[in-house]
Amino acid sequence: MRTYKTEPKKVVEKIYCDACGEDCSKSIDHEYAELIAIWGYCSKQDGMQYNIQICENCFDEVLTFIKQKRKKNLGSFTYPNKTDPLEGGCYFPS
Repeated sequence: MRTYKTEPKKVVEKIYCDACGEDCSKSIDHEYAELIAIWGYCSKQDGMQYNIQICENCFDEVLTFIKQKRKKNLGSFTYPNKTDPLEGGCYFPS
């Protein structure tokens, strides 16, 4: 015999871009990027934690900024592990 109890459960209703406010829940798949940073001791952000959701357009802007900053600071740069994290990779295996 099984008995059941009902428990309250949090369910994500909507996801909004923390940069532009766009509703990322419009698509079926809830397309958004999540930026997570947890800063340890002795950093300028000592003990701070960030969990940021951004839409695809804002993600593209952030990625472009990072690529430009790297190019400015490092010039022509070849990532040592052959897989450049700023170029992304295919999520779906072949």
